[in-house]
Amino acid sequence: MLATLQTIAEHLLLPPGLGITLTLVGVALWWADWRGGRALLALGLLALVLPSLNIVAQPLAHSIERDLRDGVIAVGRADAIVVLGGGRWPGRAEDGGRDALNPRTHERLRHAARLHRDTGLPILVSGGRPGALPGRRSEAELMAASLQGELGVPVRWLENTSRNTFENATHTRQRLQNSDVQRVLVVTQALHLPRALACFERAGLAADPAPAGFRGPTGDPMRVEDFLPRLDALETSRFALREWVARLARPLRDRLPERGDPA
Repeated sequence: MLATLQTIAEHLLLPPGLGITLTLVGVALWWADWRGGRALLALGLLALVLPSLNIVAQPLAHSIERDLRDGVIAVGRADAIVVLGGGRWPGRAEDGGRDALNPRTHERLRHAARLHRDTGLPILVSGGRPGALPGRRSEAELMAASLQGELGVPVRWLENTSRNTFENATHTRQRLQNSDVQRVLVVTQALHLPRALACFERAGLAADPAPAGFRGPTGDPMRVEDFLPRLDALETSRFALREWVARLARPLRDRLPERGDPA
């Protein structure tokens, strides 16, 4: 129930849900001739348009990624590579009806494969099942199949019970407790890494960042497209704002009994 409420809140508070909600409420108030309807409608339209512009999305991403931008991956200190699941697309697999990994997860897997080839470090994939649906493979199983079957990279460990980033960390530590692994490289997008590393620190497993991709400014000259609405910019804004919400909510979560962070 709590997870469902969190999902609903996320869709309402993050783009584009927030803009849509504000716009609909503004239109309703305007039609009802209530004070503030036009202002709320304008705010809703701004909340829809601004996050979809690269001139907004990229600085938002940079506000989280900047400490990782010039970092060097500490491959010499790590004993293993941990790849965090980034989500799935239900029923979209090419083999008919089964789940497929989304592009964010594929980006992580490709980066992990490159790291493995460069370092020889063993790989652990982390990600559980969606709800309690029977017959559905865990995200870790889908990731392992992609690494081994498509990228030709072996997977040594599967952690297939986690539901969010905090459980990625705690369940990974439990999965590795009988191994010789003392420190890991965590593979996920740079936007997600600060929170992921904080979760691994809280779980008691030493971890270094291995960013699979950056969403901030590239250093290239601005183009006309940067001032026009784009789906990829909207996705970046949503990703960055989700991480900021999770970061700002940390003091409140710390007051609650044992729980996990949002994925």
